[in-house]
Amino acid sequence: MGYNTDADQDFIAAAMPAFISEAAEQFEAIETLLLELEEQPDDRDLLDSLFRCAHTVKGSAGIFGLHRVVDFTHHVETLLDKMRDGEIALTAEISTLLLQCNDQIKILVDTAADESADTPQEQETRADLVVQLQALTEGTPVEPEATAVASPEEAAGALRIWTIAAQFGPETFRNGMDPLSIARYLGGMGRVLSVRCGTETVPPLVNLNPESCYLSFYMELETTSNREEIEGAFSFVLDDCELDVVAPETPGQKLVRAIEDMPETPRLGDMLVSVGAVSQDKLEQLLSTQQQTRGMPSVETPKIGDLLEAQAGVAPEVVAAALGKQQKIRENAPSEERYIRVQADRLDAVINLLGELVIAGAGATLLARETREVGLIEANLHMNRLIEEIRNGTLGLRMVPVGETFSRFRRVVRDTASSLGKEVNFEIVGGDAELDKSMVEKIADPLMHLVRNSLDHGLETPQERIASGKPPVGKLVLSAQHEAGAILIRIEDDGRGINRERVLQRAWSHGLVEPGVVPSDNDIHMLIFEPGFSTAEQVTNLSGRGVGMDVVRRNIEALRGSIRLLSRPEQGLQVDIRLPLTLAIIDGFLVGVGKSKFVLPLESVVEVIEAGGRHVKADAMGRHYLELRGAVLPVVRLRTLYAVESTHTERVSVVVVNAQRGPYGIEVEVLLGQQQTVIKPLGRLFKTLRGISGSSILGSGEVALILDVNSLGDLVTADPGVAGLHAKSTGATFSS
Repeated sequence: MGYNTDADQDFIAAAMPAFISEAAEQFEAIETLLLELEEQPDDRDLLDSLFRCAHTVKGSAGIFGLHRVVDFTHHVETLLDKMRDGEIALTAEISTLLLQCNDQIKILVDTAADESADTPQEQETRADLVVQLQALTEGTPVEPEATAVASPEEAAGALRIWTIAAQFGPETFRNGMDPLSIARYLGGMGRVLSVRCGTETVPPLVNLNPESCYLSFYMELETTSNREEIEGAFSFVLDDCELDVVAPETPGQKLVRAIEDMPETPRLGDMLVSVGAVSQDKLEQLLSTQQQTRGMPSVETPKIGDLLEAQAGVAPEVVAAALGKQQKIRENAPSEERYIRVQADRLDAVINLLGELVIAGAGATLLARETREVGLIEANLHMNRLIEEIRNGTLGLRMVPVGETFSRFRRVVRDTASSLGKEVNFEIVGGDAELDKSMVEKIADPLMHLVRNSLDHGLETPQERIASGKPPVGKLVLSAQHEAGAILIRIEDDGRGINRERVLQRAWSHGLVEPGVVPSDNDIHMLIFEPGFSTAEQVTNLSGRGVGMDVVRRNIEALRGSIRLLSRPEQGLQVDIRLPLTLAIIDGFLVGVGKSKFVLPLESVVEVIEAGGRHVKADAMGRHYLELRGAVLPVVRLRTLYAVESTHTERVSVVVVNAQRGPYGIEVEVLLGQQQTVIKPLGRLFKTLRGISGSSILGSGEVALILDVNSLGDLVTADPGVAGLHAKSTGATFSS
């Protein structure tokens, strides 16, 4: 099938993005399935799913006339088919070969619109892969199939005449699809015996819309392809097409189809009588025979299905169909989930509008309270409850399991460990924890760098591990869990950990730390995130140039997240990344200091206590604290830290919050209560200001700053002089 007409070219251009998006999902699925098959090589379901993914890519590419994709994928499909038949067993070498083939298919799809982008090097690589695939598949003995098991429809190489009826919907053309291209593709699958265009839905000429599709066709196709392959030709128009693919049926197949089409019937015998598989008299006779054996000692009561096969001549597949129908009725299986694709930018636009709606709702509530009209206040409260429900539902649309991103690292770990000569047991824990899709996309690259860093610098070679008394196979765990309104992503290995002395020596030699000064262990570990810092003895193709870890920290902090390291010498390294669940809207707790407003994430607030200014004391270093229920609670004064213009207030409140380093208090002057907070990015002036993660617009039009509870907690234990210089260096003086 070729594409020579302008209509064909328009079809390709309009539908190609959808094909590429669908194909990308198949590539990810193929990679995941291959890696799972390495661990479970005898799992037939995984192998079948793998074959279907490859076949889907091949079939869809055929519809678009992408012959390079079809030809190359055909070799992969042949190998997978022989693996399904048990002729070839999966090995590590075959798995590597298939992963490389998957990479090449992706390249072919990505360069489909511009074949000149396909480099000679890639073409040579594919040619070599084809040679390896053919060496595996050609000359392999074929085990004879049991003809009694294989149905005529599934028999390999059997020519069958299929009747295909396709009625296309009116939106087919507008969605970039071309029925003629599908018909041509079907013609390439076999021999078209007859084809007829339907005219039933074509309106009078005066009412005909040239942009609407009224086409239908009826085709008789002689082919060795099965039903799934034929229906695959219509995969991109299934939502706009009524499709019926029918093959000549045997008497048994007709009975099976009749049973499947029946309304719910609880009893097995009633189903078989209704479709004519057995007469009512014969059924009653068999039921009587079954009943007579119930009271007989030492005689097992036969099943009615066995009696129907043995004494009534009902085909086994018909009995099986009836039993299957009965089982489905008993299970009352839930309705099949339905999905709809939505472009990400459209969903982002809805989220932005929702943010404006939240701000407008807060403003309306403020005005309603000023009027003191009870009815108006209640109406606004009801409206705000609805807005909150809409917010939760809309933000939920963007929440995706992080396991989808984590699974991509299986290939990275496999290939990287192999290139380094290391053996690694990679585990994923908590992959069902959900995170905003925009966050998932932005965290993928930092995670990739940290995983590779653990493999390169952290884990030892098998010989080194054995020499140090460890098992030869290293362990790398990537986990996720929700924690106090945030998500904790942890990368943990059982390698050598961070060499504290080496890091300190490099820091002294690079001028990052004054020679002779020994910071705390945590501060020493965090030095690896400084630009240009590296402890590698030699540069490899993975790391050693001191480029990357600083970008990792910068990207994580840009997401209002934090990163911490816990190193155990010769036992391993634990990297903790904490991220907010979303970048859009949060539940906040609004407080005031002077004329300035601040927002605390509500999930981090533990309690609020009233404490006069005289109860907040200062230690020898000038750090503030408060005695709370017999314990010392560190306290940070926003008025002092950020030089907020305010008259000293004797009666203040302390908001107790939970942070990564433990609870602490924040001294504020006014409590303004809970409210939905729309997160806005910070301007350049506040980019370097620690303790602040964003801003928000209040209903009154004022701007409130969103506090970063974790980084603010780090400042609680900092030298007061450092905090003061920090505020002055940013010009941080807050006032309305």
